Amino acid sequence: MSDRDGAATGGGSAGCPMTFEEFGRIIARELNVDETLVVPEASFEDTLYADSIRLVELMLRLSQQGIVIPMEEAWEVKTVGQAYTVYCRHGGGGAVKPAASP
Repeated sequence: MSDRDGAATGGGSAGCPMTFEEFGRIIARELNVDETLVVPEASFEDTLYADSIRLVELMLRLSQQGIVIPMEEAWEVKTVGQAYTVYCRHGGGGAVKPAASP
């Protein structure tokens, strides 16, 4: 497994509020696929059959749940493990607590 997928193999890291398993369950539910398919090396396109439209919908649904993967990085993500790594790199995207109101 490459370094890009490295964070996906264990539990949540210091900046990551959820484990890969929790993240994978959400991906499986949102893409309506079997959880056993959602492994770090699973390709969104080839394994989970998510075309670009489904991926945009997935990003929007994840964002609504507080799981943020910045769009500028999202287009480079090919596997579930890479998505989890990006999610963790950004501290979970604020999934732990919402931003304060001004």
